[in-house]
Parts: sequence; structure tokens; C-alpha cells
Amino acid sequence: MASPPSHSFHQPSRSRQTGRVLVLDSSPISLIALAGVLDAAGFECTCARTAEAAHKAITSEPQDLLVADVGDDAPAMLNLVTELRGITETQDLPAILIAGNEWAGLEKKTEPLGGVHCLFKPIDPTSLLAIVEQAMWMPHLVQTHRRRGSRPTHSGWITL
Repeated sequence: MASPPSHSFHQPSRSRQTGRVLVLDSSPISLIALAGVLDAAGFECTCARTAEAAHKAITSEPQDLLVADVGDDAPAMLNLVTELRGITETQDLPAILIAGNEWAGLEKKTEPLGGVHCLFKPIDPTSLLAIVEQAMWMPHLVQTHRRRGSRPTHSGWITL
């Protein structure tokens, strides 16, 4: 008997990520889907369905990022991000807000907060992971360079 041809049909795996992500969504199905995408990429996820649960999670264990669905109250979510950043250990906590089309223009409202990214539904898991990587690691890199008194020299960086 001839052996079958050896073909690999799997996609190359992405490198495993590290970091703690607080996922906040009032919908259990969306919460599980968001956390599932992040977990599959290697992130450690803490799930919360309410603002109170998010407060408890963030004070119990340090988090590197907040990923939250704004639901039907974007102003309340912006207030929550401000409250969570009021906790000393999380003052630079980056956040990704996921919103429906009814919240078009949310990006402008997040500008004063700094370090908040917006994604609009429906979201692509690849896009989510790209924004998560940028949100988690870029602030840390910039802070490291500031502490050293140096500037990033990676090709492709520009000075504004």
C-alpha cells in the first residue's frame, strides 16, 4: 500500500501571548466568546458581568488590560474606566471598548481618557487580537523609554 501524501492543512500558530485581561460584558454569550478568543491566544482572562464584579476583580489581582462591551450605556462605561483608573495600581490601565453602531463617535469621547481604543460590532477576532497587542504592549514600551530617557529606535517609528 502506498502511504498517503503528507499535507499539513493547519494554519501556522500565532505566538502565545501573556498578560491578564479583564473582560467585562453583561451578556454571558458575548463574555464567553470574547474571553475564548483571548484565552486561545494565550491571555489569562478574568470575566465580569457587572461594574461591581469588575471593581472586585481589579482590586483582587492586577490586570494589564480591560476589554469591555459598552452595551447600551457608553457614558456609564466611560465613567467605569475612569473609576478603575482611579485605583492607584491601575492608573495607566489601557482599555478596549466594544460598541454597536449606535455609539458611532465614541472614539472622540474617549480621547480625553487616553489609552482607550474602540472597536465596533461585528468584530473580527484577528482585529481584536491586533488591538489587544497594541493596547497592552505599546504603553509599557513607551513608559520604559521614558524611564530610561531614551527614544524608541525601531524602524517604522516616527516622531510626532
